[in-house]
Amino acid sequence: MATITDLERRRQKRIKVQLPVRMNFNNAEGLASTKNISLLGACLNMNRQVLPGTRVALSFEIPKYIDNDNLVGEVRGEGAVVRCDPDDAQSQTSGYELGVFFSNFLPPGEDKLTQYLDHVAKEEEKQIRQWVEQYRAHIKQRKKEIAKKKRAIEKKRSARAEKKLKKENAKTAKSKKTA
Repeated sequence: MATITDLERRRQKRIKVQLPVRMNFNNAEGLASTKNISLLGACLNMNRQVLPGTRVALSFEIPKYIDNDNLVGEVRGEGAVVRCDPDDAQSQTSGYELGVFFSNFLPPGEDKLTQYLDHVAKEEEKQIRQWVEQYRAHIKQRKKEIAKKKRAIEKKRSARAEKKLKKENAKTAKSKKTA
């Protein structure tokens, strides 16, 4: 049976974006990078293990994507590590993939993150639409090329059939003359 947090987690779209993250936990500091992020939490790559259940204070920078300086800059908040797994993708160093559930943000952090994630999602959708349009144009062009090739093949077939028919008619006419 799904818990409320599981249902909430599924309602928030995860945005794939890499942001450097500073974390404080158990009187220690660490640096991480987001793999994906939503308003409810983030998947982080980190070079050290942090046990599930550990409370963390974190901060990250929303990059300048808009002229409104109130929507960019540092976001600070708190959360808890919900999972920590060895990261198989980091073959060169021993890394970990952490799941962090956000519990709160210092104002105006949540607004900054909301606006940024909406912006990134819209940009992704825009890129997908452009790709779809390009793909459709490519398919349309290929269909035209295929139709042109089919017409050329049909024209050759017709010419061969006409030539064969002429040969047969010529044979028939020759055999009638000799008979």
